[in-house]
Amino acid sequence: MQQAVLEHYPDVVVEYGFINRDPSMKFNAAAFEHLRRGIAGLKMIVATDHDIDYLRQACPYLSAAYLEFLATYRFNPSADISCTLDEVSGALDLRVHGKWSQVILYEISLLSLISEAYFTEVDTDWSYDGQLEQIFAKGASLVEAGCNFAEFGTRRRRDFNAQDIVMTGLTQLQKSGPGQFTGTSNVYLARKYGVLPVGTVGHEWTMAIAAMEGTYENGNSLALQKWYSTFKGSLGIALTDTFGTKAFFANFGHDLASKYVGVRHDSGDPFQFIELVHDHYVRVGVDPSTKTVVFSDGLDPAKAIAIKEYCDKNSLRCSFGIGTNFTNDFKHASDSTKPSKALNIVIKLLKCDNRFCIKLSDVRSKHTGNAAEVRRAQIDLGLLND
Repeated sequence: MQQAVLEHYPDVVVEYGFINRDPSMKFNAAAFEHLRRGIAGLKMIVATDHDIDYLRQACPYLSAAYLEFLATYRFNPSADISCTLDEVSGALDLRVHGKWSQVILYEISLLSLISEAYFTEVDTDWSYDGQLEQIFAKGASLVEAGCNFAEFGTRRRRDFNAQDIVMTGLTQLQKSGPGQFTGTSNVYLARKYGVLPVGTVGHEWTMAIAAMEGTYENGNSLALQKWYSTFKGSLGIALTDTFGTKAFFANFGHDLASKYVGVRHDSGDPFQFIELVHDHYVRVGVDPSTKTVVFSDGLDPAKAIAIKEYCDKNSLRCSFGIGTNFTNDFKHASDSTKPSKALNIVIKLLKCDNRFCIKLSDVRSKHTGNAAEVRRAQIDLGLLND
């Protein structure tokens, strides 16, 4: 997304905020200090010539101008990030502020650091025992069921080692089954294990454009058009639930539906979504069997397999991005019958040039942003009573 931001909105100033969706999972002083050290260490990260050469080969949709920019890019966490801990409530407050083109890369790094801090200093009753066998069994069940799937677990992983174990197991799967492990959203691990780096556009792209251009009604279409102008059909999966699927499909006419490879489901009932997508493609004159739906909402292998079967019945191709269930599925070491629950955390865009940015998920509890602005968007889109 950074390349698209540099092309279309290079000087927009933004603010991001951290959200812990389960505040019962509290942080302590040791976790905060662990996180503080991790944040400070981000300033040491640089893209080497080897890194840039790899990106040029593995991601040909990245422009020469962007790779030149990335070669000189540096994090500046002391200027860009504020982070405090309320030691009474255990609540973490974290904000990122700066030019969008400069601070957009923080989200995934910060979320993975936050999760690592929690499971190093708060919940320590777990181990890596059985993780390799567990992920191999999960992957094998998906391959056998004909599912094509990628690893999307960086932001909520237990720690780096847990994700590395996952990649070890997934790359040991048979390559000739009916399904296939297709890659990872972690570019470092993609290079290490010789698989494709994969991913899709994030919600913040559409959130920001709707705010900057002053339209929720046409926010999806503007975002899709600008994305397509940058990547010319590569990275061609459209995200559907930034302002709810009803608003998305109203913007996703024949031209865009034809240009984009498919769509991504990230909230709401996936089975109802399959029917909606199929019917929408038919309605706008596009053959559903030529399109792909990427599912990425709280998946485990059993759910993915059920979705795959329903997609087959509706003549839709599908693939899956599985995150937390792969990289943060642990039991307590002291009692293996009890789960060591993963954090449910996000970092969301709050403002662009002092304009509120909001998200209207297909699940009401996942709406984010200023409450008055959320209500205004719902009114504009005719969703207030939905």
